[in-house]
Amino acid sequence: MPPTHDAVSSSGRSIRFKRLRLGILALGVLSLLAFAGASCYDAWRSYRHVEIATDREINNVASALAEQTATTWQTVHLLLDDTARWYRSDSREVPPERLDSVLETRTAGIPQVRLVTIVDAQGIQRHRSHGSSPPHLDVSDRSYFIAQRDGTARGFFMSEPLVTRSENRPGVVISRRLEDAQGQFAGVVTAIVDLEDLERFYGAVNLGQASSIYLLSDDGTLLVRNPSMQTLVGRAFRELATVPNAPATRLRNPIDGDYDFIAVAPVKDTHLVLTVTRPEAVAMRLWRDETIRVGVRTLILTVLGAATIAALLRQLRRVETSERALRESEERYALAMEGANEGFWDWHVDADRLFISQKMKMLSGHSEDSEFTTRSAWMAQTVVHPEDAQRRESALEDHFDGLTPRYECEYRVRMPDGSWCWLHARGRCLRDALGKPIRFVGSAIDVSAQRQAQLEKEHLEAQLRQSQKMEAIGTLAGGIAHDFNNILGAIVGYGELAQQQSKEGTPLRRYLDNVMHATGRARALVDRILGFSRSGLGERVPVNVQWVIEETLELLQASLPAGIRVESRLEAGDAALIGDATHLHQVAMNLFTNAIQAMQHDGLLSVALERIDLSERLSLARGNLPAGRYVRLIVSDTGTGIPTTVLERMFDPFFTTKGVGEGTGLGRSLVHGIVTDLRGAIDVRTRADEGTSFEIWLPTSGDARRPAAEATQELPHGNGETVMIVDDEPALVALVEETLAELGYEPVGFTSSEAALAAFRAAPGRFDLILTDEAMPDLVGTELTQHLRRSRPDIPIILVSGHGGTQLARAAAMIGVNELLRKPLERRELAEAVARVLRADK
Repeated sequence: MPPTHDAVSSSGRSIRFKRLRLGILALGVLSLLAFAGASCYDAWRSYRHVEIATDREINNVASALAEQTATTWQTVHLLLDDTARWYRSDSREVPPERLDSVLETRTAGIPQVRLVTIVDAQGIQRHRSHGSSPPHLDVSDRSYFIAQRDGTARGFFMSEPLVTRSENRPGVVISRRLEDAQGQFAGVVTAIVDLEDLERFYGAVNLGQASSIYLLSDDGTLLVRNPSMQTLVGRAFRELATVPNAPATRLRNPIDGDYDFIAVAPVKDTHLVLTVTRPEAVAMRLWRDETIRVGVRTLILTVLGAATIAALLRQLRRVETSERALRESEERYALAMEGANEGFWDWHVDADRLFISQKMKMLSGHSEDSEFTTRSAWMAQTVVHPEDAQRRESALEDHFDGLTPRYECEYRVRMPDGSWCWLHARGRCLRDALGKPIRFVGSAIDVSAQRQAQLEKEHLEAQLRQSQKMEAIGTLAGGIAHDFNNILGAIVGYGELAQQQSKEGTPLRRYLDNVMHATGRARALVDRILGFSRSGLGERVPVNVQWVIEETLELLQASLPAGIRVESRLEAGDAALIGDATHLHQVAMNLFTNAIQAMQHDGLLSVALERIDLSERLSLARGNLPAGRYVRLIVSDTGTGIPTTVLERMFDPFFTTKGVGEGTGLGRSLVHGIVTDLRGAIDVRTRADEGTSFEIWLPTSGDARRPAAEATQELPHGNGETVMIVDDEPALVALVEETLAELGYEPVGFTSSEAALAAFRAAPGRFDLILTDEAMPDLVGTELTQHLRRSRPDIPIILVSGHGGTQLARAAAMIGVNELLRKPLERRELAEAVARVLRADK
């Protein structure tokens, strides 16, 4: 049902409140995020400022110290160059004993150089700037001497940090090659740079807490560190010498494992680098403390802002709840009516002013936005079913006249799609002081579903009653047929024996022939009863339908009245169905016989048989057919037709329109039962004084050839085999004994299954075959069979029943019964079955 105006309005207000809440929440969240973002941005800017400032500071320090160190090294290089020139050109003018003092004078004023020495070509130290040299001090194994002697060093060569042999102090030796006048190696002039003096020089620079200065060779060998760590001198720390000179560079310090800011500056014209480091934790301490204070302040303000937003939203929800409560109070009546799924109206009679709810408009077949201001306009556009219009107006008039306390009526109105909707309307009129109606109010509800449910319930109840009736009649019919079969079996058997003993052409033979003809009719009646009760022993084999219809028509031709003509059109070919040929014969014979009786003395019987392929589901008068392949048998007559009252009951058992003694009422019910069992359907078309046409639709299953005609043969005889006969009817036992004895067998009869079982257990090898009835008071035939098989599993057994079915056939097959015969037994049927079972056993 479409939403009402009130529902739409309520929904709109709810949406507005929801949008307002979402807007406030979004604005508050954005404000808090903006504030937090601004704080984070300030912290980030402060962090970058500290980064840049720290990087700038240590880079400046590294560059300044690198320049100062380069100046020191240049001074040393100048000293060595000057000393080498002096020694090569002017040292011969100075007595040898005064060379040491001249060297001392040349090194004066250069505090970084602790000692200058002159080493000859054999590596023996000859002169030094101060102090006495140890006699014949050999430095030929030192790296600086080897490099200058072998010419691998070009110009100046700086040794690794070492401990001098003359003074036993740490230092670095810077050497310069000496050559004679011919350019040959003449020795080495060296300057020993005091590392302790460099440490003191770097220590004078104030870098702040935890900062460090490193002087390293370009391969990372540590020469000097401040603060001093003598144990590290001489070790290689390539990471400290190869860091790119980029802004705010960090690395994990290989010495202490902490992350440090680092600045690296090469020492000009040397193989040295000057590195300055500062721990990141120390450099960022002030920023971290300030950031924590800003973060705490931001968190506090954010919490306060969130609390404010929550309080505002809670207050807004209270306002919405109050408005909703007010709105619900105003709409309670309308909601109650809509909740009951009812439409209502309010008609002011005198002014013909009408209020009608949207639900009532829809129930009346109108759209909810249609406008009706008067009842006359409403009724003019509302289509009431013709069968209900008068009843509806009469109920309204009776109520207005005061004949009924309230108005109540059920009627149908047409919907826009053309369907009819059942309405249950109730109302009451308000009267003035004189009793005149002045206002009429009421409501209506759709009861179409209840009406349909009631119809379905009545239909199901009728089906249940019919099913129960059919089941009860079937059970009764099956029991009667069983008992009658026993009686009929004795009549048939003894009649056949009497026929054999009488001569042809005698009155006795004629009497016996009439008796056997009557037994044939009786047997056919039993077949009908068993077919109706569905307890007959029907086969399930492919049956050529056209052969059965042709054979039935041939049998019918002999008994046709003189004025009845038959026209047939049989075009089914070899189409076959899975069933019993006898049942199909019964269907055809009943339809032909009823058609002939409907025409009385003259008329036309038309029979047609054809194949049909259904491409979709088909509904007929008696049954529904799925898509598939079928044969259709059409039996038409030119009789008086079937009245409507008879048409509804024509397939009920024992229902007949014929006089007493003219019909049993089982014909059409038998047809209906067989067709239903074959999963087919029936259609009936009839017109008064024009005739009736029956259509039988049966599903096909491939093709089947016509059965070949069998020549009559003599009855097979036995060779003295002993046959046990078990039946609770003494007359049938005596009859079968006499019949089998004439056929050459040795019969042994029992009227009690218990006695038969005891005799068999006493001598199980005595008997060659067991012939037993199924329905007996003690042990039934299937139970007796199971007991007999326990004593002798290979004993052949024939089971006889006048009241069986497919269930009995399956049970007999499961326990190993060799043959299943149907009462009453004919002489030939019995002789052939016994011979067949014994032959198969041998």
